[in-house]
This record gives sequence, structure tokens and C-alpha cells, in this order.
Amino acid sequence: MAYESPSLPIYFKIKRIIKQRISDGSYPVGSRIPSEHELSKEFSVNRLTVRHALLLLAQEGCLERFRKRGTFVSKRAGEFGALELQGFFDDLFYHVDKFKTKKVQISRRKPPPAVADLFHLDLNRDKITVIKRVRYLGEIPAAFTINYLPTEVGNRIGKRDLYQMPLLRIFKEKIKIPLGEAFQTIEASIADNEVAQALRISPGTEVLLMQRTFFTKNDKPFDFVQTFYRGDKCRYFVRFRYDDGGNQLLLTK
Repeated sequence: MAYESPSLPIYFKIKRIIKQRISDGSYPVGSRIPSEHELSKEFSVNRLTVRHALLLLAQEGCLERFRKRGTFVSKRAGEFGALELQGFFDDLFYHVDKFKTKKVQISRRKPPPAVADLFHLDLNRDKITVIKRVRYLGEIPAAFTINYLPTEVGNRIGKRDLYQMPLLRIFKEKIKIPLGEAFQTIEASIADNEVAQALRISPGTEVLLMQRTFFTKNDKPFDFVQTFYRGDKCRYFVRFRYDDGGNQLLLTK
């Protein structure tokens, strides 16, 4: 196994091991991988740690998770070579503060399957809060954001709050959620009619899709967010440094 920096979270290390098993054929395409319980015993960690790794792989398109059936290697697994980023919450606050929210919709509805799996909800009985926002840079709509929240979190957020401050600050300063870890994926996507109308672009236009999952300090997921960015208004910039000891590139401030 390749050298792993001790600073990496354990679920990232597990994620890399599982991804390597997919790459070398130990877990063939279409096969069912060991359960969370089996993997937690193998790696001597709790199931939440294993679930972090599996959710990240599912977001990357390497795995597909089905309630009661288990987790399977996706047919698209070979198409993805996602870059892993270690980020900072300070950077997230800076990022969201640059936008001005001008349009907000709040609704409650049944969760999509992936969100139900993340929050451990019943697809037919439970509901979630969905917040949709159009966020502007100057006078141009630059981002369309959809947040999926458990109702115990969503019920504490009003439209007025969202016009006055970024949602991330609401989580931290108003609701007092103990912010823990977050992971995200970034990929190219195509604007459907809803995204196109929100961003004032033509349907089918390429956009940047960022998906992020937030966890509390107790490893409980409380927010899944999808943001569609106009490609002509946003760039994603990261800075790396080379770690001689670990023989790898690390994200830095």
C-alpha cells in the first residue's frame, strides 16, 4: 500500500484503500462490496468512519448505494479520477461572503434516495427541508444553490435569515451547530431548465457543479448542498505545496 500521511483523516485512508481495490479488480465492476459492519471490523473503526469513506466514493461515482441491498461498484467507476482536496472552513466563509443572495425558496418535501440514505430517512414517510437560492456577483446571477437539510435544522431557518447572512454563518452563529468536517466533489455538468432559468443562461450550457456534505463534530451529517456555477463568472483556485516526507502534493492556504 502507498505511503499515507498520518495527518489524513482515517476515512480518507479507508477510501483510498477501497478505491485501490476497485482499480485492481479486487472489487469488480457491478460487484457488492463488504458491508459497513464488515469493513468497520476489518479496519478496526466505527461504522460512521466507514460510512464517510463510502459516501465520498459514491459522490465520486465509484460506488452505488441501495437501501437493504448494499453497496455496489458502479459501472462508471473507471471514468472518475477525482482530485482529493483538504480544505479549510475559513476559506468557505470567505467564498460564501463574496456572494449576495437575491432569490430564496424554502420548501419541505420527500427526500431524494441519496439524501434519504445520507440522513437515514424513510423515503415514503420522512420529509426534508429544501432551500434554493440564486446568488449574485454584482448584478449577474453567478450561482444556483440547493441545500437539503433535516427538518430539525431546516425548521430553524427563515427567508429573512438567508437574505441577511450566508447559510454557513447561520449554521455556526445562529443555530450553533458545532461544525466538523466537510467533503466535496467538483465536476462539469449541464444546465437543465431550472438551472438555466436561475442563472440566465441557455439550457444545455456547461456549468461547474460543486457538491458538498457537512458533518457536525459528532460526525452527524446535517447538510448536503449542490451549487451550479456559471463558467464565465467563477473559477476554482487552489494552491499546493510539495510534501517531501509524504512524497505528495498537499493543499495549503
